[in-house]
Amino acid sequence: MRKRRRIILRGLGVLLIVVAIVADVLMLGVFASPLDKAMLVLRRDKDEVEWRQAQAYSLSAAEEIEANGIVLLENDGALPLPRETKRVNLLGCRAYNPIFGGTGSGGSAYTENRVSLQQAMGEQGIEVNPAISAVYQKSAKQETNTFEVDFSIREWAAERDLAEALGQPFLFEGEASWESMKAYSDICVLVFGRGGGEDNDLPLSMEAYTDYAPDKTKHYLELNSAELSLLKRARETFGTVIVLVNASNAMELGFLEEQRVNAALWVGSLGDVGSRAIAAVLCGEVNPSGRTVDTYPYQVEVIPSYANFDVYAYPNSAGCFDRDAGLPQTAFLVEYREGIYVGYRYFETRQSYDYVTREGEAVRGAAYEDVVQYPFGYGLSYADFIWEMVEPPEIARMDDLETYNFTVRVTNTGTVAGRDVVELYYTAPYDSTGSKLQKAGAVLGDFAKTQLLQPGEAQVLTLMLNRESMASYDESGYYASGGAYALERGEYGFSLRSDAHTVKDGLVFTGRLEKTLVYADAGEHADVLYAGKRPSDRVLAENRFDDVSSEITCMTRDNWAIQAGQNREANEAQLAAFRGAKALGDDYIRPSDTAPILGKVTADHRLAISEMKGLRYDDPLWEDLLNQLSWKDLCTIVGANGWGTSAIASIRKPQVVDMDGPSAISYVIDTFTGTVTYRSVCYPSETVLASTWDPALAAKMGDAISREGEVFGVSGWYAPGVNIHRNPFSGRNFEYYSEDPVLAGTMAANVIRAAQANGMYCYLKHFALNEMETNRHNGVCTWASEQSMREIYLKAFEIPAKQAGLTAVMSAYNNLGTTWAGASRPLITGVLRGEWGFTGCVLTDNYENRGFMDVEKALLAGGSALLYSLGVENCARLKQTPSGQRIVREAAHQYLYTIANSSAADADYHIPAWRIVTAIISAILILIGACLSTGLIRIAIEKNRRKGNEG
Repeated sequence: MRKRRRIILRGLGVLLIVVAIVADVLMLGVFASPLDKAMLVLRRDKDEVEWRQAQAYSLSAAEEIEANGIVLLENDGALPLPRETKRVNLLGCRAYNPIFGGTGSGGSAYTENRVSLQQAMGEQGIEVNPAISAVYQKSAKQETNTFEVDFSIREWAAERDLAEALGQPFLFEGEASWESMKAYSDICVLVFGRGGGEDNDLPLSMEAYTDYAPDKTKHYLELNSAELSLLKRARETFGTVIVLVNASNAMELGFLEEQRVNAALWVGSLGDVGSRAIAAVLCGEVNPSGRTVDTYPYQVEVIPSYANFDVYAYPNSAGCFDRDAGLPQTAFLVEYREGIYVGYRYFETRQSYDYVTREGEAVRGAAYEDVVQYPFGYGLSYADFIWEMVEPPEIARMDDLETYNFTVRVTNTGTVAGRDVVELYYTAPYDSTGSKLQKAGAVLGDFAKTQLLQPGEAQVLTLMLNRESMASYDESGYYASGGAYALERGEYGFSLRSDAHTVKDGLVFTGRLEKTLVYADAGEHADVLYAGKRPSDRVLAENRFDDVSSEITCMTRDNWAIQAGQNREANEAQLAAFRGAKALGDDYIRPSDTAPILGKVTADHRLAISEMKGLRYDDPLWEDLLNQLSWKDLCTIVGANGWGTSAIASIRKPQVVDMDGPSAISYVIDTFTGTVTYRSVCYPSETVLASTWDPALAAKMGDAISREGEVFGVSGWYAPGVNIHRNPFSGRNFEYYSEDPVLAGTMAANVIRAAQANGMYCYLKHFALNEMETNRHNGVCTWASEQSMREIYLKAFEIPAKQAGLTAVMSAYNNLGTTWAGASRPLITGVLRGEWGFTGCVLTDNYENRGFMDVEKALLAGGSALLYSLGVENCARLKQTPSGQRIVREAAHQYLYTIANSSAADADYHIPAWRIVTAIISAILILIGACLSTGLIRIAIEKNRRKGNEG
């Protein structure tokens, strides 16, 4: 019996030790960072007054953004609604279950602030037909934020026969019959919507999302049969039909003309309170002033990128990736063969268009008006405006000036107050026999929006172009060996337009550049002015992506030929790149390097991160601070930087929390758990914000969301996103601004500048060429010309990097060529840090073991940290050499510089209480376990028993 008791006690002791060790590994290791954030969140949100003040300001900003971003597409006088209007029929499933935002990390789990369209109309004194409302609300389902997107189009057929064919009940009868609705009101507001989300591109075919044969051949961005029946019957029934387009992706909207709707508003993704802005626009309380941020063709298949927007693979690459878990991975690819002709750049350059109709009929030489329904930058108003030049621009000899100013007076000649947008476009000289560079027929150079002008009131606006911003990129090396930016001699056209296609009041101007200007040090052409680097660059721009551009031939304006996407066989070099995706090589090792000092902390010499605030990156004091970091500290910073970093005692760095965006402060974990971490406001989508064409409103959003961040203790924001709307089927377009980089970059710069002024650093993302969600986690190989990269896809990042004091960037999942973007030295060190002079942290996208992401590869490329929260990547290979150790320390320096110049540096350092409690409990369990397993407790018990017997 005594022996059995000893065995049990020893077993219990061992069990306690094992439990304590496992708990330590899990809680203080694998899940330490998430638990730090979870405990911090539990302590936040405690000041209800402060939170409510921040929320009220954010809700106001969100409503203002929607009000200024709504685009009036069509209007025959139906809007604004007559003052006597008290009743409307509100139709469409999306009227009762609207698209508030996207899904995934860009979505929001907090829904308490959401205002329905029905409620918003009621607040404006307009009653929605309760009979039809009751019918729709029976089937309305508020969608939660997940990574899943339901692409099935839920709409009720307006005709009984179609309802039967679709397997639906017929709902429009009784008090909800068309006759009854007509008797209730002669006005119908009809809503059509489309959603999108992270990890999901929109369906090119509805084959998998419907059982109805006629809809199987359609794509997601056109109306299905039920929607068309609803619109057709509404048009037959009501005297006034107003359509709301509730989508951030550019839908096909030809039905607005085909059914001769009376008015149409594009409203985008609403955010929490966008419905109030819609109701205000319908009633005339707000005059819509938004402009489209994408080109809307009648048929999306005419967009050049459509030929290369699908799933294409390297079938012979299976098993090439060194993946530690899961099945062998195949490499995928996407080719940007349209070159620089993205969006309006294509449509405003090409003079006639070829396409195939839905019925399979080939159309050759179609006119612009037959192809494009709504140009980029288009929008109507309830008011009228005239523009007059205040003085002629000084552009006759462009060689003499670095900047060109265009000053225009905008006068409201209407009967109601309103705002107008002035768009400045330029056209560089092009001759198919003489020009060496591809150039678009029109490029947005600048824009400005008036204040709210009362009838008869005027405002003077000045639009400006830097000469360097008009340069095309010569990747061929014709003007300078190795590539350079260049402005070719000849006549340059400038025009003020109301949209990309419509010149306003004949405001067209011509300037001339007498000599080709090349931003290079030297070249072989005697008649060329070589001006060195661009004034805004830190170092000379040159070809850095030959490996990305060499594999494709892009479309040119000389023949408009484009090769369709297809599966391809990877060559030996590509296969070798896949196999060696995680290999470090030894190029980074310099024999002269000495190991950095690690962990030098003494009682009389200890710096805190807060003391580094405002210091230059190269201030000598940084060396002393970095010397205090141990190797464990360094790895905590660079290898466990997911949604923030843990506290570091050696430099008194507090726990730092970063959170997702860009529509709200949100935590991606909520998409999996169904929880709500932050009671934050959900803004309209970035697409709506860009549709305001108002940089001041972008700044207001940055100000508002950073105030919320301060309340929640969030100092870093995974936003904004400036990837380009290359194709309307990209599932994450709601997280990005526009098809144009100037508009996208300008809006982002203003968001970032305002947020950083309040202490919130913004991770501008996803750097770069991440315009497709499908297979991005598999490192899809992206092939593009360097000209298109620099003039479009990188330019959206370049503007904030140079103009906003940007201190944080998030790299992308995709590959540039065969190199993971997060490990592209030409991208991160060459362009971002080198040419643009960026200083700060470059964080990867969320780490997944897919065979190509690796923190050490990222650091070698100039990156700073791995977005990873389930453990620590310890940089074991880099630790083996002094050079490697220095690279890790420099990466930590980059991150800490970002932290030091934010509100995070001002927080109090403390060891999280849960860690102390966990450590104490763990120590007690181990001590008890050790005593049990070694028999010390049994011996003590025996001694006590013997003493008792002796007594």
